[in-house]
Amino acid sequence: MYNVEENSVQADNANSVYLMDICCQLILKKMGGDSISSWRTGDYSRLSSQLGRQTKVYLSENTLKRIFGRLKTSQRYYPQKATRDALAQFVGYRDWREFEVANSRRTLSAEPPLPILEEPLLAEEKSQSPDRKRNPVFPYYYSVGALLLIVCIAFVLWPDGTIYQPHSVKLICDNPKGYVPHSAAFRLNEQSRSDEDFVVDFWDEAQPAHLKKGASVTRFFRNPGVVYATLLYKGKPIDTTSVLLQTRGWVANSGNDTSNAFPINNLRPLDTANIYVSPAQLDSAGLNLSRRFLVGFSNIRPSGISGDNFDFKCRVYAEQSRAGMQCVETTIIILGEKHRHLLKLFRASCVAFSEYKFSENYVSGADKFLGRLAFNPEQGGDIELKINNKKVLVFLNGKQALKTSYKRSIGKVLGVKVLFSGIGRVVSPKLVDLSTAEVF
Repeated sequence: MYNVEENSVQADNANSVYLMDICCQLILKKMGGDSISSWRTGDYSRLSSQLGRQTKVYLSENTLKRIFGRLKTSQRYYPQKATRDALAQFVGYRDWREFEVANSRRTLSAEPPLPILEEPLLAEEKSQSPDRKRNPVFPYYYSVGALLLIVCIAFVLWPDGTIYQPHSVKLICDNPKGYVPHSAAFRLNEQSRSDEDFVVDFWDEAQPAHLKKGASVTRFFRNPGVVYATLLYKGKPIDTTSVLLQTRGWVANSGNDTSNAFPINNLRPLDTANIYVSPAQLDSAGLNLSRRFLVGFSNIRPSGISGDNFDFKCRVYAEQSRAGMQCVETTIIILGEKHRHLLKLFRASCVAFSEYKFSENYVSGADKFLGRLAFNPEQGGDIELKINNKKVLVFLNGKQALKTSYKRSIGKVLGVKVLFSGIGRVVSPKLVDLSTAEVF
């Protein structure tokens, strides 16, 4: 929970400003649909309060007025990314990037920008007599007429009488399994309509793509793991398919950010009893060791192990600090067919950056104090993650640090990843199915 007072940043292009206008219109609709020109101080205060409760980001009344164009600025006000993310979350998206992807086609159309400061109905309302009252019968007839029109159009477009349901459309990957690097092809199933435009979002692994019936797109993936390709229809996720980027045992890759990784030693298998890469190996792979970097160890393959019923243990060693790395991260990720579990750990002074995500259950250290998850494996530390019928227990150095649960299954286990900021080491990781005793 934090307050944001900020200056505007430069919008990438005219489409960025257009998207901000669309977002403002959706916010107005959520707040009751009144014209922004009729808003008073209390309305901005109410929006700030609702926005804060939902997103934990509180914007001042003046910042909101600048966003909606009610305070004059030298150029169209375009807030920073953290604020854009909060605004997008407020109207139902995960972040600003998902909002951009979902509405990208609208920005390429020939439609005029959505009005924020001026609305055509405003002049008509002013021209009405102050004591003129609207007939409540007319909106009813308009609604019934619009419904009948929609039904008629549906029977014209689909003579078999079936009404199109976007949830009948599925995203299909023709080659969902491969060893990295891998190029995967995606298409829609036959229930889709040729005139419908969908968006496939690959998040940080590849650029999003527009997709219609009869067409296909291909994306290149370089990192070991699982890509959860998400199909969006009018901005809402309706289907997800996973792409398995396999390894031949435990391998290492590294990068100066989370989207681009350098394979270490050509992704050759590492010794399970001592999973480690040296500074010389990182340097040979082309990594800039003078900048902040991550080292990731991955073991990716299909299994019959339930992602909701297993025990995972390992011992880890991490650096205390390195130039540019004040807070050293140790992260465990269990990848499933449908979703993943994630446990991100820091030492006590940095627990604000700690977080966990078990399927849909997500908690950030910025929103809730996670002091019990403080973990400093400079001299070595033991991690155990035990999930029994979607009930989660986390043990750090033999002591219970977290007890929680989730509802949505992640399916079968497809992989395990251990990440470090800086150079880390994993000793004898082991994941066992609690029901079948199958070992990953």
